[in-house]
Amino acid sequence: MLEFHGDAICLSGITGTSIKSELIGQYYEFWWKITSGGDKRYHRLPTAIVELDAGSGEVYINELDQTILGSAGHSLELKKKLDKGNTLKLVLIEKDSTCFEHLKNVISRRWPGLPIKSCEDSVEQNQTNIFLINSNLDDALKKITEIKLGNTIFCFDPLRMVKWEILEKVAKDRIKNYYQTGTEFIIFLFTSDYFLGRDQFAAFPTHNDESKWSEPEIQSINEADELFGDIVWRSKILNTDDITKRENDFLDLYHIKLQKWFRYVLPLPFTPKKNQLYHLIICSNYEAGIRETKSHYSLKMSNKKFNPDNYVTYQNFKIHHPELCKDIKGATKPLEWKILWKIITHEIGIRDLMCEDLKRLESDNSRRNNALRWLEESGYLIPTDLPCAWVSPHQKYTLNWQYCKDKLGIEMPPLLIPLSPDDLSPTPLSKFEASKSGQFSLDQFM
Repeated sequence: MLEFHGDAICLSGITGTSIKSELIGQYYEFWWKITSGGDKRYHRLPTAIVELDAGSGEVYINELDQTILGSAGHSLELKKKLDKGNTLKLVLIEKDSTCFEHLKNVISRRWPGLPIKSCEDSVEQNQTNIFLINSNLDDALKKITEIKLGNTIFCFDPLRMVKWEILEKVAKDRIKNYYQTGTEFIIFLFTSDYFLGRDQFAAFPTHNDESKWSEPEIQSINEADELFGDIVWRSKILNTDDITKRENDFLDLYHIKLQKWFRYVLPLPFTPKKNQLYHLIICSNYEAGIRETKSHYSLKMSNKKFNPDNYVTYQNFKIHHPELCKDIKGATKPLEWKILWKIITHEIGIRDLMCEDLKRLESDNSRRNNALRWLEESGYLIPTDLPCAWVSPHQKYTLNWQYCKDKLGIEMPPLLIPLSPDDLSPTPLSKFEASKSGQFSLDQFM
């Protein structure tokens, strides 16, 4: 049963909610400023944020006696403050009728003058570009198909988990072509709860003998079945390995599931309290944007920047492959090297013939394919058979980091350090100046 303080949903857990809320709020602004076209295009390009678990827009933290914005609240603040051309559409879905009424109260209070009734009108009649939907997800998703969304973030921020069938339904409707850009998912995962338990939620057992599971354990396992959309995970997670390994394996399995639809899956870890580990997972097919997100997160955590030496690495490459480099003159480099270096330095996601950053190096499909095959045969790339939503996908690869280390002297980038309460700061993601970095081209995203 949901409890409210005023219009805000009451939650415990000071740090988990605060960190998650800040990360989402920062990412929304960062994402919108790029995908709306930026200042050069006056933010005129159509964009949308779809909140599939909107809540009331506010969260009350019991321990602090303080109300903060939830993810839906952050999306409303973004639209109110920055979307002067009314090109950003917000779709706020909440199935609980009481919570939905509180959401309308929050909007009326924070945005006086906005015609709330119009936000509930049919798509044709709604002139606000804010769509409030009080229904279950199945009915809401049908209504979403009537709205011309443009580049869209779908935020899944449930009280516990989102069913895989819901993710599949949204992805199938939006991502029609092979790793098509224009759609991103943000998914919140209560990673450690499955192994430590919390409140009335039981931790997983350390064995896969169904006959010996307790009733609370069965409920937790059934929920994870819905999270993954299958029971395959059980044999790989329900064991006596230490909790850290099981948490990592659990996240890796979920990561692989998401790569059915997304090239780039970036789990941002944070630790609300000791031994507690949660993840905010960013899923995208836009390489430059997710790379910049990781860069920001790393800087926020004071992670050592991954900055391999191009000159030294190329000299090592030439030593091992003199036949490839012998006829190369001046600043020119072999295509195989340029592709390898791009993969090393971008080091996020799965790689194949159709990656946009590789296509920019060489437009000819045959030449790119030959270079990738050479890198595979030389040991730098490992072919991988990840799940894919499309028939006859191109061969996908991952980088063989150990081989790169042995041959080229490059260490694998450090893992992201989990964000903790002490790391919270007011520095927004939007302060990254993409145009100055030269890393973003909006036309590549469209």
